Amino acid sequence: MQRPTIRVAGVCSVGLGLVSGVAIVLTPTTVRSSPVWVVWAALAITLTTTAGAVFAYGLGRWAELTALRPVRARDVVLPLAGLLAAGVLAALVSIVVTAMAHQAKADWSAVRGWALTLLAGLGTMPAIATMYGIRQAAGDTSAVSAKGEQVAALVASRGLLQRLLAAVGSLVALATLALGAAFAVRQSLPTPSPGPQPAPQTVLIFGGAGSMLVALAYGPAATALRNRGRRLCDELFPVHEADEAEAILRIAEDRNKLEQLLGVDRTVVTDLQTGLTILGPLVASAAASLLPP
Repeated sequence: MQRPTIRVAGVCSVGLGLVSGVAIVLTPTTVRSSPVWVVWAALAITLTTTAGAVFAYGLGRWAELTALRPVRARDVVLPLAGLLAAGVLAALVSIVVTAMAHQAKADWSAVRGWALTLLAGLGTMPAIATMYGIRQAAGDTSAVSAKGEQVAALVASRGLLQRLLAAVGSLVALATLALGAAFAVRQSLPTPSPGPQPAPQTVLIFGGAGSMLVALAYGPAATALRNRGRRLCDELFPVHEADEAEAILRIAEDRNKLEQLLGVDRTVVTDLQTGLTILGPLVASAAASLLPP
């Protein structure tokens, strides 16, 4: 995909996200008088606009990946379809909950929540596809190149993966904050809304589920890069072939430097804690809600 095309797609996706957010905010509601409603509205519009920006960003990173390593779109269809199936299942559950709320004559806030979640999920699709593409490229050893080129490709792929994690993580954080603001709107009303009221822990469950879906896309790619980097370190610095103590220390030191450069010494959990800004507060909030006072 050429840069002018990506630029046009980016402008269109951001504009569409902004318009969608405004349309969702302007839907009829009985909670507009709440002082917290403005906060939720701002978060909702920010979420949909960011989803459009992340969609365009993912397209650009896919083009960057294909320029770095040859990856076919059909290679990422199956894992992406599995993730989409999980998203569709979650959407169906949301529809059932919405229908139950409608039968109970509750407010149609569930429709707005489902629409925001759907837009956020669509915004992540190109980025997640690129993550799976990175995994595919890391596991492809058919194109043998010089060791220096392999190191450069692994460093570039890891940097690309980290940027994608930050972009997708921002959507998870915004979606969780928007859901939390929606709960705050309901709690600020002088009279509670009719119908069943979800528990506040729903925000934690939602954020945890979003983080888990991101981990399902990020984990395999990060693991593939780490395994490829470890094999490259074994080829460049075979410590087991050295006999003298001085040579062993020198090779081990050089190997350690390369491992740090390639991120071999980092785990997936560490990367998720760094890239998913919402993960730390989620764990802390979950512990606070589960532990006895």
